[in-house]
Amino acid sequence: MKTMNIESNLLKSLGESLEAVPNAYLGEISLETGMGAGLRPDAILEAVVAGHEISFVVETRGDVYPRDAREIVWQLKRSLRELESSNRRYVPMILARSISEGAQEYLQEEQVAYHDLSGSLFVSVGETFVLIERPKPKRAKRRAMNVFKGTRAQVLHALFDRPGEWVSGLELAENAAVSPATVSETLKDLERRDWLDVEGEGPAKRRRLVRPDVLLDAWRDAILAAPPSKRTRYYVPRMKPEDLAREIERNNQHDDVDLEFTGQFAAQTYAPFLSSVSDLTVRTFGKSAQNRLISTLGAREVSEGANLVVIEGKPNKVRRRMYDTNERFLASPLQVYLDLLEDHGRSKEMAEHLRSQKLVWK
Repeated sequence: MKTMNIESNLLKSLGESLEAVPNAYLGEISLETGMGAGLRPDAILEAVVAGHEISFVVETRGDVYPRDAREIVWQLKRSLRELESSNRRYVPMILARSISEGAQEYLQEEQVAYHDLSGSLFVSVGETFVLIERPKPKRAKRRAMNVFKGTRAQVLHALFDRPGEWVSGLELAENAAVSPATVSETLKDLERRDWLDVEGEGPAKRRRLVRPDVLLDAWRDAILAAPPSKRTRYYVPRMKPEDLAREIERNNQHDDVDLEFTGQFAAQTYAPFLSSVSDLTVRTFGKSAQNRLISTLGAREVSEGANLVVIEGKPNKVRRRMYDTNERFLASPLQVYLDLLEDHGRSKEMAEHLRSQKLVWK
């Protein structure tokens, strides 16, 4: 009996999930003979589920997203056609380390069984229906969040600048000020999740962001699941947030300091929500910009009673900030939304209000 095509931890996890189902257990494992090499599945798993004997025709993978799921289902269906003459009840199945929510929804629609290392299990055949939903493994969550960090996040910002437009990888690399390799890796990840449309090949290949709302949901969830980014809190005597903003503007009339207003102060400008805000949040780009800001204002670091909050960002050639009627340099609505998600108090409510007013796409 050959089982080398399936990782032992996947089989163990599947067996444990089946044990949680009444009258269910995993039986023998074998490779199917008499099939073309190109059509041969990774294995045939004999099992009993809810008292019914089932032969799972299995393909195994690492991480499965919607695009992967469609390709695997097409391959499984080809394999099943080779088995149609048999009297056995064959059911297509995907075993993977992780299966995204979008891929799970697609597999359920296609009536394709699946199981991953989280313990999630789906089987639907005849009158037999099993659905066990479990949170993703932590490692899969960390991988999923990588696309929302660092230079890859800059690619996302560039895409959000042009939702619904066809753009090339080189255009995005220029707009995001990152390498073409970073753009390529990021776009491949987004394509697998079905967040992009693609046309053309090679240098003429272009993409279009078609599900910005779904992508932003995932970005929000990743931020809420991760530790908050570092914020340093300061107190400047006798100054309210509006006074601080005017003082910063007065000292930077030529826009020669790398900073922008964000958080509740900026959100209140874009989409008023609170009666007042208690502090001014400033994103600086580079340590020197932060040091100059603190020196100019005479601010001192505090643990309570802050009226100035500083987020230190990395130096970045790209500026997406905008200007209001008072010529204030505000972070983009998207960046303000993301920063609010990591803030305290009513910031998360304010974030959703800002999104409903400024981050809406047809």
